[in-house]
Amino acid sequence: MTEEKIKHNPNCKRDSFTDHLCYIVSQGIHISEPEKFEVLIANPEFKCQHCGRVAKSDKNLCEPVSLFV
Repeated sequence: MTEEKIKHNPNCKRDSFTDHLCYIVSQGIHISEPEKFEVLIANPEFKCQHCGRVAKSDKNLCEPVSLFV
């Protein structure tokens, strides 16, 4: 099974783009450091409107929305 590549969000204007899951996954952190990646996605509270990934913190997504609306 191959993983679908999700491109960086060109519309993301947030200062900390390198903290976002789309960037982190593009760098292979989810494979090379799975424990570090797991901390970011465990018990998610937000979903990215751009890529659909979920994260514990809104700081790790380009276009976060709360999962608990």
